[in-house]
Amino acid sequence: MAYLIEIKDIIENAGALLTLPDICMQIKRLVADPASSIGDIAELISKDPALTARLLKIVNSPLYYFPRKISSVSEAITLIGASQLYSLALATTAATIIQTVGGSYIEMKTLWEKAVYSAIFAKSINPNKSQDSESLFVAGLLSNIGALAVVKHAPDIALTAIGTPNKGQFPWQREKEVLGFTVAEVSGALLKYWNLPDEIVVPVGYQHLPDIGHPCFFSCCILHIATRLASEIIDKAQGQTLNYRKAILKEPLALLGMKDEDIETKVSEVNGIAPEILNLFTIRG
Repeated sequence: MAYLIEIKDIIENAGALLTLPDICMQIKRLVADPASSIGDIAELISKDPALTARLLKIVNSPLYYFPRKISSVSEAITLIGASQLYSLALATTAATIIQTVGGSYIEMKTLWEKAVYSAIFAKSINPNKSQDSESLFVAGLLSNIGALAVVKHAPDIALTAIGTPNKGQFPWQREKEVLGFTVAEVSGALLKYWNLPDEIVVPVGYQHLPDIGHPCFFSCCILHIATRLASEIIDKAQGQTLNYRKAILKEPLALLGMKDEDIETKVSEVNGIAPEILNLFTIRG
């Protein structure tokens, strides 16, 4: 069967509308440079007051529960690490892109809420809080960013594939039927185009097929569960009846040792902090 659009064309057409700001690239280069210091990274970030303010709000939020207020970027880097702070800079950028790029072809509020809930679930589900938590948070936030690229490239097709789900079909099933690929695949391709690390790119691209998401299988399993639980919460709030929990594959649950009561605990935990985190990342006016 021939489809009307291809992923490579979508990514090529993303253009300037879906690109990372230069500050993210500069932070990445400094973090990768063994000669750079915490002071160098903090000085660079401090040149962007808006980014500085957002990062400090995040590290002082319920995502971390530090016992005292963190008042400087250098202190934040000392506590969570330079690579992790780079991931949080990506998160703030992602929040801006998702909320300012889009249109009337898909429900942006729903896309944004699912992104935030997916991010919180991914960070919460991760059993090793000292590793990959920030990367998983970013992966959750960017898990469906490919929808924006599809909208930009072919808005009418996007309306059919993303904006008009069929009764009884999960979104990724509808996407595959209309496009020949999923939004997750487009998202992964876009993040690879941005030259983001594999620990973000691979889980996003293989969130529906975690069993082939090597070498990041564990993170793929976490994001697989996180995105389905996020969709369940947001869609249920809108009166939809799809059972996303039944769409969670058994292998990821077994790998993480998650039973029904564990899922309920995580759902309660995430519902408790999500409104504040959603407010934290939401752009005003």
